[in-house]
Amino acid sequence: MGINLKNSYTQYGLIARILHWTSVAMLLTIIVVASQFTDKATNADKLTLISLHASIGILLLILMLARLTWRNLNPNPIHSYSIKTWQKLVAISLHRSIYLIIMTQCFLGILMLLSSGETLYFFDILELPPLLEKAHPIHQTLLGFHYLISVMIYPLFAVHITAAIYHQIFGLIEEHS
Repeated sequence: MGINLKNSYTQYGLIARILHWTSVAMLLTIIVVASQFTDKATNADKLTLISLHASIGILLLILMLARLTWRNLNPNPIHSYSIKTWQKLVAISLHRSIYLIIMTQCFLGILMLLSSGETLYFFDILELPPLLEKAHPIHQTLLGFHYLISVMIYPLFAVHITAAIYHQIFGLIEEHS
């Protein structure tokens, strides 16, 4: 039997897996780009990095909305896993939290840039003018929340990755053909 495009009741389909790993790659890219926002970078370099970070963030938001739509149109295989009910509830809650935090982070990032007084360039293809004048007080508030959520994401990822590895090693997630 070949790989199914859609999810079944026992496993994720190819489309869900591609959406998942594409979002992982985008998140890692966003994190690496953000790590380059240093005081040592020139202003022009920093603006280029911020533009790249924002552009990928916008794409990530679109991808996460596509994932959410796909997830709602397909069965969730987690219900077939041979794990305890409380573990399923924790896994479902963790997935929902990750979706919520990533999409909130993307929205905050967009709002933060639009409130910066600077023009936002989406991969130099689309130009989004600022909504507020430079140094508007809301910009600093959004910046603070954007940073806070970036710190909150890491423990969720750590729990998600640890649980996935643990369940693969100990066979608690059964592969069904």
